[in-house]
Amino acid sequence: MRASLKTPQLPRDVTYRPFDAYGLPLIVEPATPSLAKDPVAVQSWFEEHHRTLEELLPSYGGVVLRGFAIPDTSAFNAMIERYDTDPNGYAGGLTPRSNISGKVFEASRVPAEQKIILHQEMGYLPSYPKMVAFYCLIPSETGGCTTIGDARRLQAQISAPLMDSVRERGVLYRRNYRKPGPEADPLKALFRREWTDVLQVETKEQAEAACEAVGCKAVWEDDGSLSMHYRSSGFVKHSVTGEDVWFAQVQGMHFNKARLEKNYDKLNTAFPSGQPRPIEILYGDGGDIPEDLVTPMYEVLDNLAVNLPYEHGDFMLLDNIYTMHGRQPFTGKRDVQVGLVF
Repeated sequence: MRASLKTPQLPRDVTYRPFDAYGLPLIVEPATPSLAKDPVAVQSWFEEHHRTLEELLPSYGGVVLRGFAIPDTSAFNAMIERYDTDPNGYAGGLTPRSNISGKVFEASRVPAEQKIILHQEMGYLPSYPKMVAFYCLIPSETGGCTTIGDARRLQAQISAPLMDSVRERGVLYRRNYRKPGPEADPLKALFRREWTDVLQVETKEQAEAACEAVGCKAVWEDDGSLSMHYRSSGFVKHSVTGEDVWFAQVQGMHFNKARLEKNYDKLNTAFPSGQPRPIEILYGDGGDIPEDLVTPMYEVLDNLAVNLPYEHGDFMLLDNIYTMHGRQPFTGKRDVQVGLVF
């Protein structure tokens, strides 16, 4: 457990305990029948104590409300309605994600058999959430945890050559989206979406304006596809602690075998080097980040991953700078929803 863990100043109508030895996440459970059974009482409790929970995030990384009466999407939306969201919605986001209701979105449409690597939400854009809220309506039969991991522990184990080179050169995010229309190759259709869909626009002029709105440069390729470019230092300063934190999404966007696994050969054939790829991360000057510097990160990420199995009604609030999230593969129906807090 980190020596810096803050003692929760929570009321007596709840109990709390850290889930793992490093304090991630803090699990808070009701100690009174009303919080376990009455959604109105839960909303009132959260209104009174949400700031106390938020103050715990820099220390614990995440807080899970478990066993509270949060029965449905409407109740989840009522809890996050108080927070600011991005005026652009999820336009320009990396993966397909639809708005469900109010400020609630789908967590992900990534196929159930695929693992989502630990990452910080929307770290490939200049505007990103300060917190991410998850809600479990239906837990999967097996797997399906929203994996979480401490970005500070990752930063402490990144090799000096990678850390120093990113500090010196920054990073460049490049995302490429195909022109509107059918794609005969199912692999290309799956991994490279249409720019009209991603940006929720119809014309090139609208696309360019949408890119500018989210802080990216629009680059039109010869095949009619659109590349979105964004340069970043690879680090951000935490608004509460002032700490300089690793925020380069290298592990989730680098084109290498360790990340893509069984899909690597097929994707390398579909999107060969030298042509625009669906997602890429390079040094800020456009140079390749060597694969041998990135590959060791995946073992580190596996070792620090925390998997807390979901229960119906779980509400999890994460600090998006200090805490990465991902997803285990799963079987059965799974309905996990998300709210992005800016």
